[in-house]
Amino acid sequence: MPCYWTLLKVDRTKMTNALNGLNNLPKKSANPGIKVYYIGNVFGEWDNCVWFEAENNDHAMEYVQNTLSKIPGITHTYTWSTSPIQEYYKEWK
Repeated sequence: MPCYWTLLKVDRTKMTNALNGLNNLPKKSANPGIKVYYIGNVFGEWDNCVWFEAENNDHAMEYVQNTLSKIPGITHTYTWSTSPIQEYYKEWK
């Protein structure tokens, strides 16, 4: 299954809400074919990131639009598909 990185921008006045929403994301989503591997803080223009696997681009888009972007405090998302290096990727499974 393809993997995706989504960068998140957060309204600074709602950072606590956004972090609570991210902390409550299940590893296996209610959305079909979604598995979350990593949620973290990032430096620079973006505030947080989510690395997840999806069955296909449609499931990934649905997850970002219906789950991540609806977390209170999230103001913007940016998602791209990734191609993991198999030797390292195996350690995450």
